[in-house]
Amino acid sequence: MQDTLIDWFKSFVPAPLNVAPRQWLRAAVGVALVVPLAFISDRWLLGSSLALQVIAPVGASAVLVFVAPSSPFAQPWSVIGGNFFAVLIGISLGLSGLPPVLAATLAACFALLCLFSLRCLHPPSIALALVAAVGSAELHELRYGLLWPVTFNSLLLVTFALLFNNLTGNAYPRARLPRDNEHRTRDPRPGERMSFMQDDVERALAEFGEYVDVSRDDLARLIKQTEKHALRRSMGEITAAHVMSRDLHWHTPDVFIEQAWQTLQGNRLRSLPVVEGDDHRLVGIVTLVDLLKHFHPRPGRLSFGQLKFLRGTKLRAIMSSPVVSVGMDTHMVELVYLLSDRGLHCLPVVDERQRLVGMITQTDLIAALYRNWLKQLPD
Repeated sequence: MQDTLIDWFKSFVPAPLNVAPRQWLRAAVGVALVVPLAFISDRWLLGSSLALQVIAPVGASAVLVFVAPSSPFAQPWSVIGGNFFAVLIGISLGLSGLPPVLAATLAACFALLCLFSLRCLHPPSIALALVAAVGSAELHELRYGLLWPVTFNSLLLVTFALLFNNLTGNAYPRARLPRDNEHRTRDPRPGERMSFMQDDVERALAEFGEYVDVSRDDLARLIKQTEKHALRRSMGEITAAHVMSRDLHWHTPDVFIEQAWQTLQGNRLRSLPVVEGDDHRLVGIVTLVDLLKHFHPRPGRLSFGQLKFLRGTKLRAIMSSPVVSVGMDTHMVELVYLLSDRGLHCLPVVDERQRLVGMITQTDLIAALYRNWLKQLPD
């Protein structure tokens, strides 16, 4: 009993922050820029006294869209739809002639239920509903005209958040996780077949039973990151430098594709890095598929022995660039993701100056995973 009471008191202690200070500074700059714009607009539309009554919820909304842009509360539909319908309900109850306390109570309750049902719950919208229901007499004279400045504020805030958040490296609104694999089949992506599925997230949220201030996709991302860290801990510090092949075949951009084909065929390779300069700086990559696109078939029955390349075509014209590459210190967990879910068949390894130092194929990765599994078997 005593331990339970102690744990209950500990729950009042603030949880540690998991956000870097620069993110707080970024959010503060966003709020500092958009709030004056909204206040100036409201003062122009409504006058100073009315602007002071509706600007406070704008500040609260700004905190959400800049501090927690991935929150369901902060999404564009939540801000715009939530504010509009909450004010509509508040105005209607304010004009109903009900006592102020009852009008305010019903405005908050009805707005909450309405926003829940329309999936646009936005906490500052409840404050707007109260302002519209029990505001000053001057505010009530606007009647449903109050919807125009509120909608303008919402659109201004969302537009500014779209620009500011994305320009400062915070996707808004957050893109949803892809549901299909790269091969356009109903099979889950390789990394998900032994992991949790979206249906598992839905079931877990249903069992939790409370409203969770995080989107389903962000929750799935969080679980995946947790899985990666747990797997990394169990696998130890196995990096690309331990897995990669170092004795490589490569060509320069001015090599003709016939020579590249001979290198790939003669060494049973599926891809060939393209480097430039004496320091072998990686500039591109060519695969068998890239080369096959530039075959010129002879008339009659086709066979690979009869296929000829289009004359004069160099690797510079067909290579893929820029190249998805990794550093030597990239952990094997990240390699698994890139070579499975991203659908890549090989990964060039580069140093800090983008010089080619190695290659990792799916075969290399399978062999490394097998060796790591053997090490973990009991003696």
